[in-house]
Amino acid sequence: MGTERIYKLYSSLTELEQRKTWAEIDLSALRSNYLLLRDTFCASDTNTRLIAVVKAEAYGHGAPECVRTLLSEGCDFFAVSCIDEAVAVRGVCDGESKKADILILGYTHPSLASQLARFNIIQTLLSEDYAVKLNAAAHDANVSLRTHVALDTGMNRIGFVAHTADEIAATVAAISRVHRFSNLLIEGMFTHFARADEAPDGEGNWRTDQQSERYHAVRCGLETRGIQIPFHHACNSAASVRRAADRMDGVRVGILLFGARPSDYIELPLKPVMKLKTVISHLHKLQPGEAVSYGGTYTAETERLIATMPIGYADGFLRAYSGSFVTVHTQDGPCAVPIVGRICMDQCMIDVTDTGARPGDVVTLFGNDPKELYAYADRAATIDYECLCLISSRVTRCYVGE
Repeated sequence: MGTERIYKLYSSLTELEQRKTWAEIDLSALRSNYLLLRDTFCASDTNTRLIAVVKAEAYGHGAPECVRTLLSEGCDFFAVSCIDEAVAVRGVCDGESKKADILILGYTHPSLASQLARFNIIQTLLSEDYAVKLNAAAHDANVSLRTHVALDTGMNRIGFVAHTADEIAATVAAISRVHRFSNLLIEGMFTHFARADEAPDGEGNWRTDQQSERYHAVRCGLETRGIQIPFHHACNSAASVRRAADRMDGVRVGILLFGARPSDYIELPLKPVMKLKTVISHLHKLQPGEAVSYGGTYTAETERLIATMPIGYADGFLRAYSGSFVTVHTQDGPCAVPIVGRICMDQCMIDVTDTGARPGDVVTLFGNDPKELYAYADRAATIDYECLCLISSRVTRCYVGE
């Protein structure tokens, strides 16, 4: 790093006992979801392993506590996006005296070969050129590396290209060469389905069939050459539910663990793991004809009681969520009320007329029911994944249900 100075956002904030906005993470819900998914995907074939995808701080839930909980239920395979995340997960495993496989799904600079070996991390091979460089670095460091080969069967992101018959033949030849490298051990191979979450009767279905066929063509080509790769996996969360034939040796499950949907076409009795909460910080009357917040997008027709909440888009509560409903927990019980006006950077307003709401009352923005998160995602024209991952690091994660 030389003379660079590193600063992590919000790392200087002190942890106060009284929180104004927090994400309540229910570890019992995570545990329940994991057991349900394990039984659903792995019970019929005990050789199929559930790979828990915990990248991006376990989709915003906080990786250390989530990994610790999953380890306690017997999970022994995790997938992450980068070496930083992998080392952090390994630290949790060591702290719990648990052994687990950890797969990096993305790129690691070859110069970090010794670190991959030191922490016993499985590295994805993105291409033959990358494998050559990684093998050379591992040779120089006098280490052997565990690897999985990524196939690009249609995602067009990373992997040995396998779209056409000629590309499949070339990829089989390339993997055969890499298989002979002295410092890389190929333990697995995988692909990623680009459209497994789409309508079952639409184009996405046959596109996924096509990707599966391409994957098996490469596998067959390698086996014809006498190369047996021990572990194969292709299914993400959506495909794990919908494509039992493609589960093979492992399924990569991420968003489902946290009780959210990978697709509009999948229904499972999962529990939301995150509840996003805040409090009412201020109340005031809005007179007829007066507007709320930037741009005056909401104007009162009658006198209204407006509550301000200390949460905004800097906390990951997007401006696009304006107009959604939240739940205020008043002394008379919970009630649904609308967000009025545009959400600001650090604050937003709700209409609490005739609810009996008071300053200090807790407000749940989502997490009581999976449909609440769905509604936010639909309003923002995005997906549940993004809604969860965008919850800012200045929002405290508070763990319950241990």
